[in-house]
Amino acid sequence: MKTLYVTDLDGTLMRDDKSISNESVAILNRLLAQGIFFTYATARSLASASKITESISLRLPVIIRNGTILADPLSGREIEISMFGEELQHIRRALADTTVPGFATAYFGSDEMKLCLTGRTNEGFQDYLQNHSADRRIRMVDTEDKLYEGKTCYFTFIAPKEDLQPLYERVKHIEGINCVFQQDKYRPEYWLELCPGNATKASAIQRVKQLCGCQKVIVFGDSANDISMFRMADEAYATQNAIDELKEIATGVIESNNADGVAKWLEAHT
Repeated sequence: MKTLYVTDLDGTLMRDDKSISNESVAILNRLLAQGIFFTYATARSLASASKITESISLRLPVIIRNGTILADPLSGREIEISMFGEELQHIRRALADTTVPGFATAYFGSDEMKLCLTGRTNEGFQDYLQNHSADRRIRMVDTEDKLYEGKTCYFTFIAPKEDLQPLYERVKHIEGINCVFQQDKYRPEYWLELCPGNATKASAIQRVKQLCGCQKVIVFGDSANDISMFRMADEAYATQNAIDELKEIATGVIESNNADGVAKWLEAHT
C-alpha cells in the first residue's frame, strides 16, 4: 500500500527560527531518495515556501495558500488554482467599510500579484511589508476597486485579534468560502485568510493522493489550519507544540518542531 505523507511547514517541519534543520533536511532527502511519497501543505505562497524548502528534493506537487494552489516544486509553476466565483461579490460587500490592512492575491494571466490598498496599515502589516520588501508581486493600489482586479484566489488580513475579530464574524458565514483565523507564529498579531470553499488542505491532499496513486494519507501539523487535513487523514500526528484542539483529534503527539519531530517520526516509521 502506497502512503502519502504531508506536513505543514511553520511550527511543524520548520523550527521557531523559520528554518528547517540540517538534520531534518538530511533525513528527508534520504527518505525521498528511497522513494517515499512526501510533500507539504502550507498557508505560505509558493515563492515563500520554496525558499524554505529549497534544500529538500521534493518531486510531488506542493500545496500552498491553505489548499488554494497546487504547484510543481521543480518548475516553480502552478498546476491548479482555485479562484473565487460569485462569492467574491459577497466578500466585497463584507469588506466595504473595513480599515484592517491586508492584501488580495490575484492572477493577471500567469502573473501572481498581491494587491494592497495604499495608506491602510498597522504595525504588523508594516512588518510583513518590510520582511517582503524584495517581493515584486506586491502592488500598492490607490482605490478599493483595484483590490478586485484580476482573478482573485485569496485574501489575507493582519491585525491585533480585537481588530480582526469583528471582520471574521462578518465573513465567516459567507457561503462558498473558507476562513482561517489564527495567531501569527512569530508575532502577536492574528491573521485572517479567506479562500474559495473548495480549497482546503484536505481537498488538496485528496488531489495529490489521486495524482500519485496512493491509498493512505499520514499528516503532520500544529495549528488550526491543519484541522481539515487531520480529519481526512488515515493517521494524523500533532507536534508537541501544537494547539490543544489539534492534539485532541490527532492519532498521536510527536516531538516538537524544534526537536525535528516530523523527520524523526518518518525515519522511525518508514
